[in-house]
Amino acid sequence: MSLAASHALVQTRVITPRSSRRVDRRRPSTASEGEHGEPSSSAAPRDRPRDAASPARPVDGRRAFLGRVTASSATLLSSAISPRVGPAVAAADASASAPAPLAPFVGKAGFFMRIPSGWVKAMDRSGDGPSGASGETLALVGNFRDIDTVSVRREPMSAHPEFAEATRGNANLRAPTSATSETFSEDVSLSRRVAEMLTSAERSAVEANQALGVVAGVEGGSSGTMDFRLGEASAFEAEGAGGAAGEARATYFAYDFYTEVCRAKIEEISGGDKQCVGPRGDVLDTIQRRNFAVAVESDGYLYLVKASALESRWEKVGAQLRTVAESFRVPQAQQ
Repeated sequence: MSLAASHALVQTRVITPRSSRRVDRRRPSTASEGEHGEPSSSAAPRDRPRDAASPARPVDGRRAFLGRVTASSATLLSSAISPRVGPAVAAADASASAPAPLAPFVGKAGFFMRIPSGWVKAMDRSGDGPSGASGETLALVGNFRDIDTVSVRREPMSAHPEFAEATRGNANLRAPTSATSETFSEDVSLSRRVAEMLTSAERSAVEANQALGVVAGVEGGSSGTMDFRLGEASAFEAEGAGGAAGEARATYFAYDFYTEVCRAKIEEISGGDKQCVGPRGDVLDTIQRRNFAVAVESDGYLYLVKASALESRWEKVGAQLRTVAESFRVPQAQQ
C-alpha cells in the first residue's frame, strides 16, 4: 500500500458522520443515555451530591471510538511505511519466552555441567576440606527468584554399600536407546533398584512425617514430608569431565520423583489422608516440588545431582532442568 493510499484510509476512517451513530431502541427513551447504555450526566438524580468526592464522568463513547480508530490507522500507516517493524516486535516477544541459553560451569571440585547463563552460583566448594561421613554439598546454583535449583552433593561410597553391590559388574551398561530388548529390560530394572535405594530416606521421612532436606518449618517449629512418589528411572554412559581419549566411561543413573512438604504439623484425617495444620488449627498450603536426579560413582564417591522446581513450574522449566542435570560430568580415573 502506498503512503498516499494509507493517508486517505486514515482520513476516511476517522471522519465519522453523526448520522451513522446507532441508537439502542431496546431500552426506554425516558432517560437520556450515553452511547454504551450508561445514563448521561443530565439524567443524574437531583439529590445526588456533586462534589470533589464524586466519581469522574465516563469518557464519551464517540471520543473513545475515534481515539481507537486513529490509533489503529496510525499503526496501519506505520506498517506501510516501515513493514519490518511488525516482524521485529514478534521476534522480540518470542525471544523473551525462550529458555535461557546454557553456559559451561566447572565447579571447584572438578565437575562439569551446563547451566542457564543468568543463574546465580550460591555455593561452589572445592571439596578439599573434611566432609564427614555423610558427605557435603559441593554446589548450589539456580534461579532463586522462582526457586528453580540444582545441587551437587558428594558422599563416600562407604555410606552406600547397597549401591556398590547392585552396580558391581555393570560398569559397561549401554544406554537404553541403543540396547537390545533384553539388555533394555535389565538396565531399566537396575536403574529402578538404584533409584529406590537412593530415595529410601525420603520414603522413611513420609512414614515418620519428618522433614528431610528442607528448610526448618516456621509454623510451630516443625516441618515434615507428607508425600513422596518415585517416577521413571534410566541409565546412560558418558566420559568424564575431561573428555580426553582413554578416559574411563561412567554409568549415570537418572530418576525423577515428587515430594510434598508441610511447613507446620502433619495430621492424619479420615481415609488415611494427611493435612498440614498450623498452630491455630488452620489448614495450610503445602510445598509441592518435582525433582530430577542423576547419580554417578567416581573415585570412591557417589555424586548426587538434584534439579528441583515447584510442581506449578515444572511444565515450563522441567525440560531444561533435566538437560542441566544430565550434562553433569565428573573426572574419571584413567584406564
